[in-house]
Amino acid sequence: MAPQVVTPPQWQAASPAASEAEEAATLPPPGWLAQLHDARLTALVTEALRHNPDLAAAREQLEQSRQALRISRAARLPLLGLSFSGDRAESEGRSFSLATDLSWDPDLWGELRAEQRQAQLEYAAAAADLRHQQATLAADISRTWFQLQEAQLLQTLYRERSTTLERDLETIEFGYRQGLYEALDLYLARNDVNAQQADLAEQTQLVAESRRTLELLLGRYPAAAITTRAELPLIAPLPEAGLPAQMVARRPDLQASWLQLLAADQALAAAHRARFPDFTLTAAYGGSSEVLSNLVSSGNLAWTLGASLAQTLFDGGQRAAEQARQAARRRELEQSYLSALYAAFAEVENALSAAAALQQQHQLYQEARDNAIQAEQLAFERYQRGLETYTTVLEAQRRSLDAQTSVIRLRRALLENQVDLALALGGPFAATPNQPFSDTTESFP
Repeated sequence: MAPQVVTPPQWQAASPAASEAEEAATLPPPGWLAQLHDARLTALVTEALRHNPDLAAAREQLEQSRQALRISRAARLPLLGLSFSGDRAESEGRSFSLATDLSWDPDLWGELRAEQRQAQLEYAAAAADLRHQQATLAADISRTWFQLQEAQLLQTLYRERSTTLERDLETIEFGYRQGLYEALDLYLARNDVNAQQADLAEQTQLVAESRRTLELLLGRYPAAAITTRAELPLIAPLPEAGLPAQMVARRPDLQASWLQLLAADQALAAAHRARFPDFTLTAAYGGSSEVLSNLVSSGNLAWTLGASLAQTLFDGGQRAAEQARQAARRRELEQSYLSALYAAFAEVENALSAAAALQQQHQLYQEARDNAIQAEQLAFERYQRGLETYTTVLEAQRRSLDAQTSVIRLRRALLENQVDLALALGGPFAATPNQPFSDTTESFP
């Protein structure tokens, strides 16, 4: 059945809110969200874990792996069948037959066990991949949430800046009519106001785009209707990074990669054992009769037992090629796992080194912002007294705006860095971290 898509009656209409009573069918939000001290963000991540369509598709992929595991288990069980047939020949008349057939592959060489083990590992890898997608979605929502807050802070800054410049323009226009200021100062002031208003219009559009991006991640209609306060949360202290070995055990994407490698090893074992002779045990119980009512009488029923051993003598190299293909795939996944492992180490190292640099930049730009605001106010006061040119005022305004903008963007970058570090380390950073994966059969359903 095709999915039902709910569309609003018109563009920019708010999408219907999700029911608060709806139960979540996914894992809870990652533990590192608590360190950001933002209850609204945690609520949004919880909503996305329920309604994000990409995550819903990943859950269906996990269900496919679960059913594949059931199929592999069923292949090791005996196969029981019941058959009934009726024939009529011109010379012999009618005949009926009824039989119950039982066949079983005892799996002497372990081919079916290897295939079942492969399915178990692939199911575990799919579960780890789902956890990774959940963590990635939480990180994407957090980054977009911070970007929206940054965009709104900049929008507020540009609006306040525009109001200040308009007030300065009124002062300069009044002084120009009194003959105190030159026409060049008036034109420069008007240009400054127009440029700031254009920046405000552009920033307003960026706010709307950030809202739509966030709504898409939440599984909502992109109506740019979601609201948030124009502030960024306090920057929490960096968590303990722990040891590299702990990161390897906690990251679900590395777990998935390792489990896929183990599954490929079992696929290679199954391909190798498939080249051995096939051994099958069979049993049948039934009979035949020309009269349907006598079909199940004791005189017509008999049982048979049998065993068969079959070996393919020539298949054009098909089974040997399949074994070689599985061996190449295992070597490929070995290299993929090593690549993913070192990339994960690099992500942690980069996030840790970036944190120190961003902290230093944030502290320096906070001081630069305070100095630039004071310089801007002083420059305009001196201009009004005729002690400075208007170009000095413009330069002071530019420096003040750049410094204030940089502080906002660095604050967002620091928060994003914490999210990146949490994702790289495979959080949470609580006293009870994620349990490392196990490749034992007891860990699978």
